[in-house]
Amino acid sequence: MLEGIFTAIFTLAVIVAILFAAWWFTKKVASGSSFSSPQSRYMKIIDRIPLAQDRFIVLVQVEEKVYMAGVTASQITLLAELDKEPEMLQAQPLTTAPDVNFRELFQKVRGRRNNGK
Repeated sequence: MLEGIFTAIFTLAVIVAILFAAWWFTKKVASGSSFSSPQSRYMKIIDRIPLAQDRFIVLVQVEEKVYMAGVTASQITLLAELDKEPEMLQAQPLTTAPDVNFRELFQKVRGRRNNGK
């Protein structure tokens, strides 16, 4: 009886250890494949924008130059070479959309429809 309890506890401990090891390994592998992991002394990824699954456009700074590249699962393509810190890369304040009077807009669209018929 007592031997069966020890066997059950040991089996449960092994299952918990395997689950923990799988979680830890998955966490390590996932963090290693990120664009932001290992830091380089000579290159820095300034920005990236996803286009589709496994497809990105990235801005990479190498010393004084900034390169725009297209990245897919199978290749990297150089799209453009820019000077260091071009004006478009500097932070710009977000602008708000202009106020739109929907009544006037609706009347313009409705007037175009009536004039076209």
